Amino acid sequence: MIHRTRVGAALAALAAIAVASLAAPLGASAEDAPLSYIVSPAVYKILSENDDYRVILATWPPGTWDAFHSHPVSFVSYALTDCSRRFHFPDGKSNDAVIKKGAVILLGPVTSHSFENIGTTTCEILIVEKKR
Repeated sequence: MIHRTRVGAALAALAAIAVASLAAPLGASAEDAPLSYIVSPAVYKILSENDDYRVILATWPPGTWDAFHSHPVSFVSYALTDCSRRFHFPDGKSNDAVIKKGAVILLGPVTSHSFENIGTTTCEILIVEKKR
């Protein structure tokens, strides 16, 4: 039962991100915004990387927003904590979701957005990006 709950939570979070990505302006591509760890180094810390992958720890204390950024390559995220988040988009729209600890989300490139922790506890997500 626990596995199904985690899978269900991961699928719900994935659906929210996919819908949010589709809500971004059609002219915005994943290449239109800078990389997360470059524009928000206080949030995104590179833990390790090689020629193929980059492993990043993202940490948002309550109320923290990161700068607008994109993910121009496929990536996997793993929620280390429960997270209540709001995605902001360049057109002023936003999307809220709860990501449960243990959720695994597999995504392709994601267009420009900003992540805000709207919860009362620190949100931590491990991100593994494919570099090519």
